[in-house]
Amino acid sequence: MEMVSNNYKKSFVEVQAILSCLNINDYKKIPVDIINALEENKDKNYKYEYDENLEYNSWNLMAETKAILYNLYKNYLATEEQRKVLIEKEKNELYKIEEAKKKKYSTEIFNDKNEISSNILIKNKEEILLKKIINKILSFFKKEN
Repeated sequence: MEMVSNNYKKSFVEVQAILSCLNINDYKKIPVDIINALEENKDKNYKYEYDENLEYNSWNLMAETKAILYNLYKNYLATEEQRKVLIEKEKNELYKIEEAKKKKYSTEIFNDKNEISSNILIKNKEEILLKKIINKILSFFKKEN
């Protein structure tokens, strides 16, 4: 069983390419075991080339690469203040996602409950009507006896 997906193996190559652009002081902030893990688990056949003349945002990076770089930046390269801002943004994003879920699912559940309540009410009315009809029919038989 393969421990690391192919996308991640390719993203490790991209991450290494980006990290090679760092100055040596910033590069040394990243723990050696992470650097070694990238090296050991990368796709040896995948080649990533980027144009240093382009802005970083213009580089064609995989989503996995961006996620890894974000976490490396947040955990090892960002100042304490930058880290706090990033963590706060993450909390806000998670809150927005949870609120959207609550809104979506609570509405659906509420609609389902209304539909169920309506169905029960209709069935109750039908049962009452059916009982009245049966009682009326039975009353005819009772009168004849």
